[in-house]
Amino acid sequence: MAFRTLQSNVCLLLLISICLHFITDNGTTAMSHREKCECVEETGSVQWRKVTDYTIRQKEPLCNKVQIILQLPGKQACLNPDSKQGEKLQKCWKKIKFNTQRRKVCLQLKKKNRPKKPKRL
Repeated sequence: MAFRTLQSNVCLLLLISICLHFITDNGTTAMSHREKCECVEETGSVQWRKVTDYTIRQKEPLCNKVQIILQLPGKQACLNPDSKQGEKLQKCWKKIKFNTQRRKVCLQLKKKNRPKKPKRL
């Protein structure tokens, strides 16, 4: 009689253990699949001539801020969207109406209007 009670208790514990494993494992899996902001550290400025491409991600349910991800030779960097460069890039992105084929236009350096030098004779 004591053996059957022990056997049923072990089976019950094993069943509870398996159920807990699936409950906690699924919860962990759900958290690990849940993406958060890709940009943890942001820089205030970069050299435009080194930027080869960029991606702007708008606010999402899982990330509550705008992310600007810049492609640099051999690495990626995140630009602060509130910085001067970040605001210019976002403004240009909106100006080209989020057209991914024209996004390189926003990386071109704009020449400042400088007075022309007089020609030498």
